[in-house]
Amino acid sequence: MGATGHDKVETFVPEADEEATYRPGYSRAAERILQFITEQGFVPGDRLPTEARFAEILGVSRTITRDALKTLAATGRISTQRGRGIFVADPADAPVSPVAGFVPTDIAHIMDMFEFRGVQEQAAAGLAAKRATPGELVAIDDALEAYARSLEAADPRVMAAADESFHCAVARAAHNGFLLDSIATVQGLQRRVVTAAFGGFSGGPVATALAEHRQIFEAVRRGDAEQAGLAALAHVERTRLSYQAEIGRRVFRSY
Repeated sequence: MGATGHDKVETFVPEADEEATYRPGYSRAAERILQFITEQGFVPGDRLPTEARFAEILGVSRTITRDALKTLAATGRISTQRGRGIFVADPADAPVSPVAGFVPTDIAHIMDMFEFRGVQEQAAAGLAAKRATPGELVAIDDALEAYARSLEAADPRVMAAADESFHCAVARAAHNGFLLDSIATVQGLQRRVVTAAFGGFSGGPVATALAEHRQIFEAVRRGDAEQAGLAALAHVERTRLSYQAEIGRRVFRSY
């Protein structure tokens, strides 16, 4: 029974998905959950079925259902409250900016994020090559070595933190607060992608990323702004292609 004081009938017959282009299972499930909410007359504050019950209603796995619910929570369509359940969210509380409305399981959003990150990292590396102080070069080198050591730990969280530290060190050396802040924001978005959509996958072979980081640092240390920017852009583009390939691989596990 929801906040409005009336029970909902949990019956739902999904329409066949006739789209020819690929859409992940969680994306289709999220759309069907929204359809269910509308057809059953749920309003903001109403309690929704559990994850397990939604899996039964939709006829999909718990994993797909969980990712669908994460997507809807990320876009402000539902809210999950620990120990209480899942509720319809108030539309007035939904995000309004592109960044706030970022959906970590939406392929188009993920690709847009990497496109923007490429612009950021190229600019930051190029400016760092021109502006880095000796102390900042030491900080970048230290971050690079910390990333190299993190590979031995084989802990994805440690490696991800070390990777972010390297990129932040380069961004700080660019001496542009707006650029540093926007890079930190996009790093947060990428963390959400890794967690919600890829279950820990972080962009391909870490040894390759380490070599790419070294190329960026060497260009920055030489003061070669053009090569530093190009190395940073190539690094992000290779990462983007790795995610794209991973998405393609997962297509065949969605059916």
